[in-house]
Amino acid sequence: MRFVFDANILMAILISGRAFHKLILESVDVITPDFALIEIDKYSSVILAKTKLEWPAHSQFADLIFSSITVIPRYLIESESIEKANRLIGDTDPKDISYLALAIQSGSILITRDKPIVEAARRKGFRRIMLFDEFLKHYS
Repeated sequence: MRFVFDANILMAILISGRAFHKLILESVDVITPDFALIEIDKYSSVILAKTKLEWPAHSQFADLIFSSITVIPRYLIESESIEKANRLIGDTDPKDISYLALAIQSGSILITRDKPIVEAARRKGFRRIMLFDEFLKHYS
């Protein structure tokens, strides 16, 4: 099964430094749009300030995490998928359209901590979206 992780999930994993997350990522197929890397870079100082690991361990952990994720350039996400994602969550959180569009196009499940977009998408009939806590219960 394939999953799309949004930047907030990836940042939480990086901050946690938990080997548990590394094991999960090694057992499932995770993709994310390149936009996630922009968001992670934007908040890199927060990640480094909050991480439980010292720099060498954090750097090694991040290498392992990113080696388990496939990054998809935005130009490969079809306009039809972007339009459908916009109809589902555009009025709730336009920043997350790329993540949902990638999930739509790839037939993946979007994993997020953003409850309002989960509720908005489900209200409009989209079911391939899940909160991170739900994901952990099912796949750990």
